[in-house]
Amino acid sequence: MCSKVCDLSVEEEVLQWLITQRTEDRIELITRVMLETSVEETQYLAVYFTKQNCHICDEILEGLEKVDDECDVFGIHMVKIQDPQLAKRYSIKTFPALVYFRNGNPLLFEGDLQNEESVLEWLIDDDNRELADEIESVNERMLERLLDESPFLAVFFYDEDCPECDEIMEALEKIDGEADLFGIDFVKISSSDAAEKYNILNVPSLVYFRKKTPLIYDGDLMQEDKILQWLTSQDVFEIKNEIEEVNKKMLDKLLDENEFLAVFFYEHDSQESEDVDKKLEEIDGETDNLDITFVKMADPRYARKWGVTKLPAIVHFRKRFPSIYRGDLHNEQDVLEWLRKNRYRQPELNIYMYMLIAITLLFLMYTGFLLSCFRSEPSAPVAHPKQA
Repeated sequence: MCSKVCDLSVEEEVLQWLITQRTEDRIELITRVMLETSVEETQYLAVYFTKQNCHICDEILEGLEKVDDECDVFGIHMVKIQDPQLAKRYSIKTFPALVYFRNGNPLLFEGDLQNEESVLEWLIDDDNRELADEIESVNERMLERLLDESPFLAVFFYDEDCPECDEIMEALEKIDGEADLFGIDFVKISSSDAAEKYNILNVPSLVYFRKKTPLIYDGDLMQEDKILQWLTSQDVFEIKNEIEEVNKKMLDKLLDENEFLAVFFYEHDSQESEDVDKKLEEIDGETDNLDITFVKMADPRYARKWGVTKLPAIVHFRKRFPSIYRGDLHNEQDVLEWLRKNRYRQPELNIYMYMLIAITLLFLMYTGFLLSCFRSEPSAPVAHPKQA
């Protein structure tokens, strides 16, 4: 008898625990006043607008509750509300609807709400999360994800109680948009555990992660121009024995700063491009010894600007003048030899140009001398009429 009672008690405890868990996993229903407060206080807030006696609304809600925990990981708080009048304020005409508030700025989801995975992807998408001229705040899990996904990530580690941090963030936000043009993601985090994990001993600190390799900025954090110059510097940008990915902005900067530049234009999801990339990385160090900066770029339209019609391809620039490699891309030694010849062909061209200019100048000087001689030659005397 005791055994049965004890078993029943255990079952009741399990049932009670399950009920508790079910309640905790549900998306909270809030009022208009609570929503207005949440919008002001929450950086990332997803609001599900629903209405009573709506069967499809309840079905979609069940799907959203499946991704609610995942949203929490990314610092996104999800709530629901039943307020048709408030919905009109956000241009909601049909129910249900989902509005994403990013620091109070609303963004209406226009996809399929019945596909909760697509909703989650939309919420955590960097383009939707980013705010113009504002550095995104992240937590530890989000930082780990960004480090896995972003090859160039600038992270500002700070403390909530730091009196100077607000001024530093204002300075950094001035260059956030410019850093983004160079393919550099910019985030901030206030977590002593995260700082300790990445060996950040002092905060505030600015750390630049290049393929997860950290570099700490040791200058003045209030001088945003110098910080941007440091972030986009070729010395900081390059990783040894690895061909770096660039975008248009970065490539234009490299073309301005480098006399010799080699660019590997390739295609995403191309096996041939992947095979050639692996081969070329074997000679990346040797191109450095030749003072040739080697980068890669996956942009067919930009490649066509330089005369490239078929990918993959290699273009060597000498003072922005392009030369396209016509040989076997899978033979990295032939590529290296071609780059070496192009590298040392430029001085010969310079000598030829100087000789041509010198010959032209001599010819002009000689022509001028002959003209001056003709002008100074005395004319024959004309006979006077009377003498005739």
